[in-house]
Amino acid sequence: MKQWFGEPAYKLTLDAGFTCPNIDGSKATGGCTFCDNVSFSPALRTGVTRIADQLEQGKGFYRERFGASKFLAYFQTFTNTYDKVERLKELYDEALGAPDIVGMSIGTRPDCIDEAKLRLIQSYADGSAEVWATKRDEIERPFVCVEYGMQTMHDATADYVNRAHGHNETVRAVELTREFAPDAHLCLHLMSCMPFETDEMILETIKECARLRPDSIKFHHMYVYENTVMAGQYANGDFEAPTLERHVKLAADCLEHMPPDVWIQRLVGEVSDSGVIAPRWGLSKMQIYQAISDELKRRGTYQGVKWQGHGA
Repeated sequence: MKQWFGEPAYKLTLDAGFTCPNIDGSKATGGCTFCDNVSFSPALRTGVTRIADQLEQGKGFYRERFGASKFLAYFQTFTNTYDKVERLKELYDEALGAPDIVGMSIGTRPDCIDEAKLRLIQSYADGSAEVWATKRDEIERPFVCVEYGMQTMHDATADYVNRAHGHNETVRAVELTREFAPDAHLCLHLMSCMPFETDEMILETIKECARLRPDSIKFHHMYVYENTVMAGQYANGDFEAPTLERHVKLAADCLEHMPPDVWIQRLVGEVSDSGVIAPRWGLSKMQIYQAISDELKRRGTYQGVKWQGHGA
């Protein structure tokens, strides 16, 4: 963001009132077994539901703590393309039209995107949308990101956690995005240490993600959050929580196999939230990032060293 805007731009999380196709019954019910969107939802946490009010509330925190002046609207809670294009445009316009908003990120599922929605996203990414007309003096180039929850390439795992879509839909979403929203920044989310996945399976997912050439990735570890289906499965002893050592190893593996020009937005999931049941590693995110960096130093490696295109 410093390179893009000349200074940091901070994400403000939004709950725009969406649901998901594996919640509302169109594909399944119950949602992903690991997901507790309440913890990500400003509207559910604070009772503030208007987009503009959520943004203003978020700005206040970052202004006071970091002296921030530029912000990204982050449509995070549930599936943020899961509606008609007309409503999506209203919501995106409202967020992007707010003061000091210089771009947005849209978190969604690979099976909830199509040509029309991507053409709308492209209009924001290339600066042609009407909302940018009033901001041309303050924004030379908006930042617009679409984030897909790939999580795993293994359909058996996706079925176990009730994703209600397969990897072929992730591949198709990436292809459609490159075709119809070429100026959008494309981010893929990966999750390590999901139940019953071996390190070899996770490495296969990492290599497949690298093959898809996203602009950025978020690499999370699987964690068990209270009041989720996964919390009940964990309490029953169905699977074990990941160890810190395993996640550090896999994160280093991920970096080694990822193309060197891919932005790394995240290397670990939530570790300190009071709702996290397991794992409880007793470290901050920065300490875990340092452990991953130390592992790379121990190996004498770096991002992209094992990427299949390395040296090409």
